[in-house]
Amino acid sequence: MSGMRVRYVHQGYFPARAGAELMTRSLAVAMSRRGLRVGLYGGEGDPEDERLMKAAGIGVEPLPVRDGEERAADLVHAVDAFQPENIRTGLRLARAWGVPFAVTPASAPDVWPHRAAVLEGCRRADAVFVLTDAERDMLRAEGVADSVLHRIGQGAHLPGTADPEGFRAAHGISGPVVLFLGRKMRSKGYRVLLEATRHVWARHPEAHFVFLGPRWDEDWAQWFAAHADPRITELDRVDEDTKLSALAACDLLCLPSTVDVFPLVFVEAWMCGKPVIGSAFMGSAEVIADGRDGLIVPPAARPVADAVSRLLADPAERARMGREGHDRARRELTWDAVAAQVHRVYTELVPARS
Repeated sequence: MSGMRVRYVHQGYFPARAGAELMTRSLAVAMSRRGLRVGLYGGEGDPEDERLMKAAGIGVEPLPVRDGEERAADLVHAVDAFQPENIRTGLRLARAWGVPFAVTPASAPDVWPHRAAVLEGCRRADAVFVLTDAERDMLRAEGVADSVLHRIGQGAHLPGTADPEGFRAAHGISGPVVLFLGRKMRSKGYRVLLEATRHVWARHPEAHFVFLGPRWDEDWAQWFAAHADPRITELDRVDEDTKLSALAACDLLCLPSTVDVFPLVFVEAWMCGKPVIGSAFMGSAEVIADGRDGLIVPPAARPVADAVSRLLADPAERARMGREGHDRARRELTWDAVAAQVHRVYTELVPARS
């Protein structure tokens, strides 16, 4: 359907940032480039993202309070079950306008604040986009029809300019860098990595740990105070140049998350040729090819430290895993590939309702 009008629903976390938000905006831009007329219902966003959306011709509006009389879209697509209001609002608008409704949960059930509302939205959706087969199996077991489930991939969000040497100089880093990139919330594993630092230093005293991402937990500062060391750098939200510079400067990414679906930061690390270390979560074996582009380890200090130390001690293995991840990301994990999959589903849904 030429000129299909799509409205995405994701209210965001500003001033914090999350992978689901980047996913929504990256998909919106990719679909706009494919000729769709795209808009986003959401809250205030990062200024860099707002410029990117504006350049792609995408309008960003507040979540509608009322349905209104005029149909504003041919399809409504809500993202992120961590914010169930996205799904409720998207479904309400779609039904009021008589158009198909699509949803991407984009987060693990363990963090859904209103599981029943999310599952009801998925059961009533015309399309549900999942990131792994494990997520598909979980939703199928919860009563979501197999016919509406569609597996898609992830893509990297790296619009910045890398300056790895500048990043190292700015933070006084001379040794190898272990990067944690994500929200500082317990389930993401930043506490485990903090506890692992002393075990790594016993074998690699020159290692430097960088924790970059929104300060989420109420007690995040106490955790860093308890593990204070000049070899630890803690950064809050940063701009895209700094984020990409950190990825380019690091030797490996470590995110021992236990509650996830498909962390976007893994794809971003692979696009930069870096190996990743993660822990088991729903579908983790589909996300990380253990021993090929990264390692999957138990979410405890010593196993994480052993994995970090193993890769720090073996530059050849780090390089091999980084190449494997890079090749896979370039081959399979791009927003062009995701947009093609999603667009195909959209075109199947919209004519059926037109």
